[in-house]
Amino acid sequence: MPNRAIHTRADNAALRLVEATAHDLDRIMELERQGFAAGHQELRSAYAQRIATFPQGSLMAWRGSDCVGCVFSEIWRATPQPDATHFTLGHDIRERHDPVLGTELYISSMTLAPSVRGQGLGASLLTGFLEDVARAFPGLTSVLLLVNANWAAARRMYADAGFVEIARLDRFFCTQGAEPQEGIVMRRKMRP
Repeated sequence: MPNRAIHTRADNAALRLVEATAHDLDRIMELERQGFAAGHQELRSAYAQRIATFPQGSLMAWRGSDCVGCVFSEIWRATPQPDATHFTLGHDIRERHDPVLGTELYISSMTLAPSVRGQGLGASLLTGFLEDVARAFPGLTSVLLLVNANWAAARRMYADAGFVEIARLDRFFCTQGAEPQEGIVMRRKMRP
């Protein structure tokens, strides 16, 4: 099982990135509940399928002996303007994932435990993850993600990492009892 270390800018502590396994599903779901509102959470079965289909893109972030986050991705064939249905929660990774002919990495989920937020680990996790995937899949030319328009800190982090808005998905995020929220699709070159 790969075990890669990245260093954070904030405190020079190390994050280890380790491929997720089915044994990590309880922790993944805990991070999911802590990181996303109920209407934004993926199902356990979606994560199990991602781990089985693309283990190199399903990573757990460890700081010392604590699992503090995770990041999941897929490799897609790039399109100028992705369709909103491509981003549906619980979608089947096997419908679009193509590590042979795909040139675009889609970051389907990334979260940190609340106890480590605000320490610069999100940017470090993103950067380390992208460097790792770029080495493993040199044919990738771009990276794509979807972020809630109301998540200002996440949007700022992605913009600081070189992502630019390419589309808006009206009323994409729905949370029971709240007004539906807009999604923003962002993209950047794999190697800025």
